[in-house]
Amino acid sequence: MIRLTSRGLALLSTGTALLIAASFTGLRALAWPGGLLIGLVAAGALLAARSARQPRVRRRLLPDRLAAGAPVRVTLDLERDSMGAGAWSVVEEKVPPELSGAAALAVPSGWGRLRSLQTYQLGTHVRGRFPVGPSVWVTTDPLGLATTRRQLSGTNLLTVTPAIHALGGALRGAGAGLSGESAHRRSSLLGADDALIREYRPRDEMRRIHWPSTARTGSLMVRREEHAWEPSALILLDNRSESHTGVGSRSSFEWAVSAAASIGVHLLDAGYDIDLVDAAGNSLAAVEGDSVREALLDHLTDARLGNAYELAGAIGPGDRARGQLLIAVLGRLSHADAITLTNARRDGRLCRAIIIQPAPDGDDDPAEALIAGGWHVVRPAAQLSVADAWAALDWGGRR
Repeated sequence: MIRLTSRGLALLSTGTALLIAASFTGLRALAWPGGLLIGLVAAGALLAARSARQPRVRRRLLPDRLAAGAPVRVTLDLERDSMGAGAWSVVEEKVPPELSGAAALAVPSGWGRLRSLQTYQLGTHVRGRFPVGPSVWVTTDPLGLATTRRQLSGTNLLTVTPAIHALGGALRGAGAGLSGESAHRRSSLLGADDALIREYRPRDEMRRIHWPSTARTGSLMVRREEHAWEPSALILLDNRSESHTGVGSRSSFEWAVSAAASIGVHLLDAGYDIDLVDAAGNSLAAVEGDSVREALLDHLTDARLGNAYELAGAIGPGDRARGQLLIAVLGRLSHADAITLTNARRDGRLCRAIIIQPAPDGDDDPAEALIAGGWHVVRPAAQLSVADAWAALDWGGRR
């Protein structure tokens, strides 16, 4: 679409006025400059339209998946056929407001087919999936009288996963490293779920299927290769809207998501079999096909606040109570939550809680009941970094 600039509109208006004045007064001296101005505007519009024929943009994101806070490099391969010299073009990139650094890139002018590579950088501040593009190709004639704007189809998806913080210190007391008679006693204490043969879980390798047990039980069973006990952990992410405050990257919920992602990656690196569940009971175990790390980060990339009021739907008897290590990342704790979490503790299970929001002034702190029930608690974590909150948890004891 061709549009006149403010300069082009001014010249067109002046030329039209001169022609009208010449027709009323009969002064031909006014007609010549009027016609010249109108012709100049028309020539500028034609040059702008012909100077960028069949523009093409190919975009590449490096990388197209990264953690929040890391920059992404965008490379544009620009190509066009030009039939005019002197006109200049700019490519404008459309990006969501959550990303910073949207660019307007100048394209070299000239005759014939032109091609150039342009790069710019985008800043990522919050997690999510964001479309980058489409591009708008803007061409202006040399005198700045007219412009053409062409929106080019094509977008690239940028996946921004939660920020991952390095968590120091090796886990102790969670059962890792047990062997021999002590491992056997621990396995007996923790139940059949941690024996040498257990039921198949999503993402288990096919080579670990124990076919004799599968035939005997009628359901897929897998074997543990080296130890009679395999460390497992359950991470509870409190995603209740009433438990969190703030908006955007500085909200308490974003702190909780980043903490859950960092803890999950840390436990995976330590050799744990992990699961993650939110307040509504949505579990990571339902995600199949990807590696555990990618599934965890994808799950948390799409995590949103929900309308659940209690944690009873997340922690209870059955398969969601599995895991020798239970870590809860909570917004604001209520007395009902403390009862639910206390009941979730069982013999041999280590329970740790990170509570982000402080208890209301003048009220009894529900965290005291949680501590009395055998949990180790860090509160209020909003004043700490994720790494400091993790370091404040007691990993030396077996409460």
